[in-house]
Amino acid sequence: MDASKLDPPPAHVHLVNPLWDPAGGSDWRTIDTWRLLRDHTDVSLWSEYRPARVFRDQYPIHAIRPLVMRFPRGGTLVFIGTYFRIGHWTRLASFRRVVIVYNTNQPDRLAKNLSRLTRAGHRPEVMYTSEALRRLHGGRGHVLQSPIDVERFRPGPAPFVPRPFTVGRLSRDIRSKHHADAAALWKTLADAGLRVRLMGASCLADELGSHPRIEILRAGSEDPAEFLRSLDCFAYRTSDGWFEGYGRVVMEAMATGLPAVVGERGGYVEHLRDGINGLVARSTAEMIAAVRSLAADRATAARLGAAARHDAVAFNTDVLPRRTVALLATGIAPDLPAADAPRVVTVTG
Repeated sequence: MDASKLDPPPAHVHLVNPLWDPAGGSDWRTIDTWRLLRDHTDVSLWSEYRPARVFRDQYPIHAIRPLVMRFPRGGTLVFIGTYFRIGHWTRLASFRRVVIVYNTNQPDRLAKNLSRLTRAGHRPEVMYTSEALRRLHGGRGHVLQSPIDVERFRPGPAPFVPRPFTVGRLSRDIRSKHHADAAALWKTLADAGLRVRLMGASCLADELGSHPRIEILRAGSEDPAEFLRSLDCFAYRTSDGWFEGYGRVVMEAMATGLPAVVGERGGYVEHLRDGINGLVARSTAEMIAAVRSLAADRATAARLGAAARHDAVAFNTDVLPRRTVALLATGIAPDLPAADAPRVVTVTG
């Protein structure tokens, strides 16, 4: 057999992220990418910062310590996210490939990190978390979505005691993760008799005031999977100033078997089939009407939730694992023009 036609051995993959926020999507994306790759190649978790205890206690995280020459070497170096500073230690090591997974709309941070890696002698590639973010950025790199653990996020048993129709959401506790009309949305639904549960919404406390049917929880106060199983509907819409590159919380809700009512702006929309596995709303009024319609028609809510679970499982156990292994573990740089790697287009919105 011609040895030149043999598949190359899988590359050791080094996943780098601060892992400092147990409610952060990039942090959990790093963990779930490690979980997905470990059966296919050698893969390591690295942090240059102090990881959150939930990660330190459960996962084999290596500390980057440049002063004692402890950092990744060789193989494929993958930075999950662009919001953190990349240290100068990258000058001291060589790699077959260097990849930045661009999953939040921060073109200034991406430009800085690409510049630092280029000056260190690397040719970084950019992979995008969604087609939508790639279009917004004007790039041409590969799209690699965020994997989730569909066994962790799965439907729970039916409640023993009938409960009011419960709608809610979870996210990091920052105002930009919530639409400007969020308080009006939740108050209207609560006034209509629905129960509202919000995790990561203390930033809305002053706007929401005190309402007997609205429960506000700090981010991370409940296990996300258990929290989602306490809902009958997931509603998600961010501010106009925040473009949600992927929105893995939407995929987590889908995997849990929840009908999702979402805003039309974000990478998650690429996985929603309006009226089949979720509902896409274009205004606050549409979101209110959509949630209330599901509360009044539990059969439709169940149908949408079942389709959402089916699609989330199929994507995260078939399509995305194969794509992740192909793009990160093969050890072959994707066939992209050299100019694509450092290309950065500043955008707004």
